Amino acid sequence: MTCEECLSELATGSLRELPSDSAVMLHCATCPDCSRLTTLLREREYNAANVLNNLSPMSNPITLAESSVRTAHRRRIGRVVVMLSGAALVITIWIAMATIFVPAMNRADLNTSSALRTETIPLSCLSPQQAADIINPYVRSRGSTYYLPTSGISAITVRGNATEVAKSRNLIRDFENDPAAACRTATLGGDLKMLRGKLAEPQSGKGTGAASDNATTVPKKQ
Repeated sequence: MTCEECLSELATGSLRELPSDSAVMLHCATCPDCSRLTTLLREREYNAANVLNNLSPMSNPITLAESSVRTAHRRRIGRVVVMLSGAALVITIWIAMATIFVPAMNRADLNTSSALRTETIPLSCLSPQQAADIINPYVRSRGSTYYLPTSGISAITVRGNATEVAKSRNLIRDFENDPAAACRTATLGGDLKMLRGKLAEPQSGKGTGAASDNATTVPKKQ
């Protein structure tokens, strides 16, 4: 057997199937090149066999389908559990808010309301609207406000904490006690105008009375 015939035989067959007294094996025993080739082929076949032996066996289709069904069932149960857990968390948060946070907020509002004071400040110079314009920037806390009278009373009612009420009272007093205040200047100007008008009125009653007195004292000629 020649080397070409040996290579052709090895290309279509397997070394495991060749007996030791075959023509290919007898040729490889006398040909160093073919002997090296058969050694490499034997190692390759051995490695391939080891790889195939280490592979996991093919699963049964029925077993695989049952495993898929169980996996899908577990996933559905997991989603239901997650939904129930979320609902329980929402209920827990709602109960906590209803029992802890809301009463705490109500108590805070109650404390704030009880800390507010109400005071009516009389006005002698300023109008209620002018007094409101003065104290408006300082009455800003929660629940604080002021009330303007609707019946023409010269006063303003302030509702706020102690600091805001005291600040409003002091500001109004400072403005009203200031001789140069605009309201006091306007009042003084109005009084002067009224006085001038009274002085300019003719005193008709007094003149008529004097004339009548003179008429009664003149003697008649005889």
